[in-house]
Amino acid sequence: MRTGHASWWKVLTAGMAVVAGLGLVASARGAEVRNVTAKQRYPWNGLVDIRFTASGIEEGIAWPLTVSAVEPDSGDIREVSHFWIVRDGTNSTDRVLHADGEYELLWDAQSDLGEVICSNMVVQVAFGAHAMVRLWEGGPYWADRNIGAEEPWDYGYYFWWGDPVGYKWENDQWVASDGSLSGFSFTDTNAPTCKVNNARLLSRGWITEDYVLAPEFDPAQAQWGGGWRMPTRHELTNLIVNCEWTWMTTNGVKGYVVRGRGDFAAVSIFLPTAGWGNGTAWERSGEYGHFWSSDPDSDNNVPRTWRLNFRKSNVISMNMHYDRFVGTSCRPVQGGSEPQMQ
Repeated sequence: MRTGHASWWKVLTAGMAVVAGLGLVASARGAEVRNVTAKQRYPWNGLVDIRFTASGIEEGIAWPLTVSAVEPDSGDIREVSHFWIVRDGTNSTDRVLHADGEYELLWDAQSDLGEVICSNMVVQVAFGAHAMVRLWEGGPYWADRNIGAEEPWDYGYYFWWGDPVGYKWENDQWVASDGSLSGFSFTDTNAPTCKVNNARLLSRGWITEDYVLAPEFDPAQAQWGGGWRMPTRHELTNLIVNCEWTWMTTNGVKGYVVRGRGDFAAVSIFLPTAGWGNGTAWERSGEYGHFWSSDPDSDNNVPRTWRLNFRKSNVISMNMHYDRFVGTSCRPVQGGSEPQMQ
């Protein structure tokens, strides 16, 4: 069944088998995509040239893009979300080219969708739901809010390490983000990754051979999909080292504005002091903030995971913790070309 949030225009590109769709997706910042045209390469080699205009993009703010292909006869929708654009003229890793509001991207439809028949296919380009910013050269793009947050200053959901579901504080209890459970307790018995060393995490599929959470247990990937993931300890450490941290209150919420330096000084993110979930309690909101990294401690015999911790008076640190059952916020990232710590 087709989604109802966008209109599809069946405008056949002359001599081509791809139909262009008009994608209009409003965002909290007013960004939108218009005038989408799609043209397959001839002879067909699986590649599709897509052109569109974009407006409402703030300087230095990057937006994920979703490319949707709809087969009109069946109404089946196939989506890919590994593209993004940024107004400063930077090209993404997937070749989204930019000039004065006009964008081009080369989509390898055959690679993304497998063997496809492109006759009378409808193509839509739309912004993703979450803006992001790069805060230093070579670093990842950081989402402008936590998972589950409606605004950048909201606390969002809380996750034990390896939890793809997340929990929100509602009516004085922890409720699963999907509504499947209420009265949850953040304890070691409810967090299967707690007290488990790396070898067992790997054998049970919790982490990959790169020693980061597997996609199905990475809350950023599980909740938002696309190219989103949890940051590594290296990226969280560089967030401390490469940025200016300023304590402030935003819309009544205490936390840090984390701003880039030099060429990146115009962009920032806000990290709220969301506190944490411990047992059936919600503790120290407005005082402390915490974010799990995606990678456990490199010592196989020590079942710990790195965590970013911060509070007022510039007390900001990365520490290893045994208590993987504690519920913390999650701030997703995309991309990044920095070497990771071993």
